[in-house]
Amino acid sequence: MSNNENILIGAGYKAKLKFYTCKGSGECINACPEKAISEGPERMPSAICLSSGNYEMLPGRAVIDEAKCNGCGECVSVCPNHAIEMVPVALE
Repeated sequence: MSNNENILIGAGYKAKLKFYTCKGSGECINACPEKAISEGPERMPSAICLSSGNYEMLPGRAVIDEAKCNGCGECVSVCPNHAIEMVPVALE
């Protein structure tokens, strides 16, 4: 699955985005077998970029659909920014 064998996976876990760490690489979107991750809306660049007058919209951060997430952890293993973690969830 991954080169990080310490990822907690399975039915008792769900992927959670570390919002400010996500840079919008899209690796997690491609890796998710359940299609539980999509790209959010584009976002504005920082104030520094805006002041120069030369900027492009930044890619959207990932959006995780918790209902579709099966806890496999594939997204965690491919994220180059370590922006996704697996968190425990209550089992019904």
